[in-house]
Amino acid sequence: MERKVRKDRKEKFRVAAFAALAFLLSATPAMAQRPHVRGEDGTQRLIDGAARRSSAIRQWIERLEELDVIVYVRAAVLPRLDLDGRLVLLAGTGSQRYVVIELACGRSELTQMTTLAHELFHAIEIAEEPAVVDAGALAELYTRIGTRTSDSRGFLTFETEAAAAAGLRARRELLTNTTRNGHGT
Repeated sequence: MERKVRKDRKEKFRVAAFAALAFLLSATPAMAQRPHVRGEDGTQRLIDGAARRSSAIRQWIERLEELDVIVYVRAAVLPRLDLDGRLVLLAGTGSQRYVVIELACGRSELTQMTTLAHELFHAIEIAEEPAVVDAGALAELYTRIGTRTSDSRGFLTFETEAAAAAGLRARRELLTNTTRNGHGT
């Protein structure tokens, strides 16, 4: 009997919480909109810090807000030690596309921020091409605009000069702002 009472209370709480959330979202449409660049597992602090310190990163995040790609950023143990980050395209639903940026764990904050900038630029490259909705279209895009860097075990990897330059630009800004603020990374 006590279990049933607890279960009923939990269910009533869930219904009330859902109703309150639905009301808030309908009352304030701006609150319902989440950013297109979303940090997971503590990476939001890194994203926010990078945007504060680098105007380029801030501009790329703002550009992604205008496009139909949602970018999830997370820290991960990557399969190769020489890899600082990577971007993976997930299947989309309707007109919305999703990518995941994985930043290698155990790297310095500066390296993770620089890698974030580089991968955000790749996200923009993808977002600006509406036809990129699956792995085949992604490989086609990067065959056209980039250079293949690996074909290890069936996993194609590419690089573009623009993304490499974007990473270097952001790194310079991050280092300049670190020096000005007297903070080390």
